[in-house]
Amino acid sequence: MNMIVEFAPIRLAPGKTEADLVAASETFQQAFLAVQPGFVRRELLRKSEREFIDVVHWRSAADAEAIMHKVAESEACALYFSVMQMPEDGDATTGVEHLASVAIYG
Repeated sequence: MNMIVEFAPIRLAPGKTEADLVAASETFQQAFLAVQPGFVRRELLRKSEREFIDVVHWRSAADAEAIMHKVAESEACALYFSVMQMPEDGDATTGVEHLASVAIYG
């Protein structure tokens, strides 16, 4: 079974800062992601001053897919999404990609 890497682009909402994102990210991590089955690890990367990438590693595609159905019910997710500029369709999962790991090195 291949590990799945979730790639989620983030753009800060107007008036929000990197510090706001990191604070909401900490809550999201502790109250939501850390307790999800199949969660392996996560990185929050800065792409530019207003753009970030959330990279989440999942044990399997089933684990990554299962989480997508839980985000709408989570207050920690709502807090995290509140610092982001939402896509036009209003769906926070728009633009999220799940990629299968082919090889893992060092």
